[in-house]
Amino acid sequence: MAAFYIFIILLCRVVQAVFSKRSSIEIKNIPMLVGYTAFQNSVSAILGLLLILFASTGFKIDFLTVVIACFSGISLFASGFCSITGMKYGTVSLVSMFGTAGMLIPFIAGIILFDQPINALQWFGVALFFVSAWLLIKSSKQTYKNINFKTFLLFIGVMISNGSTMLAQQMFTKYVPEGDISVFSFISFALTFLLGTITFLILKHKKSFKAQNTEIKFPKILIICGVALAIAVFIINQLATISTTLVSPVVLFTFINGGGTIISAIVAAILYKEKLTVKTIMGVIIGIVSLVIIKIF
Repeated sequence: MAAFYIFIILLCRVVQAVFSKRSSIEIKNIPMLVGYTAFQNSVSAILGLLLILFASTGFKIDFLTVVIACFSGISLFASGFCSITGMKYGTVSLVSMFGTAGMLIPFIAGIILFDQPINALQWFGVALFFVSAWLLIKSSKQTYKNINFKTFLLFIGVMISNGSTMLAQQMFTKYVPEGDISVFSFISFALTFLLGTITFLILKHKKSFKAQNTEIKFPKILIICGVALAIAVFIINQLATISTTLVSPVVLFTFINGGGTIISAIVAAILYKEKLTVKTIMGVIIGIVSLVIIKIF
């Protein structure tokens, strides 16, 4: 069952790779980005609520669920903001790679908090995967010359927020084993929507923004992107949380994030004409080998 869930998640990663880059192209300013993030997460929250109603198990809620879901919601908000902004300054595969680097957070947490050791060969596979990351970064710098320290900090934000999202999923299934994952997802996305809406309203009414006379308008293509991403992110969050009870974090997060990076490199080359350089191809190949090592051992 875990293998099937991971397969579905990777299909959703294709959707993410396609529509995240297109969203970053269409978004023109920060208030527009924040408003778009709020819209996207409102759709995900509605999906979570519908799943709760459809499952007919009631709205099971407790203090720990709320706390961990709030942590997840803040992480999701930061991840969406940093990822879409990051794609304006770097390739899709580069942003995805930094998101994948966040898997170190649940890896380390798994060792310290949940007694889930990682053997030497799996660590070698993880190290090999980051060699793949380095090659993809070098390739991205050939395409985007404006990668500077501020941009690098943005990518670090992608890494930390994505890693925190993974950690929240892991914490929920470990600390609330009888908890309702649909309720957890609903609260996470509802909080993200709330954060986005409040931030959007604050930015929209700031004098500095009004002085620029900048129009905030969502074209139809951006609405389509938002709905597609909302569905994909909701499915990923739901299935990834379930899968934390089925496989170790090193296998789960390496496959769903590492596989996503490989998918992103391919999709970006086909749809957005991001060059498949020798470094990119080598990075993808080494990334695949690293995933095989982690899975086998």
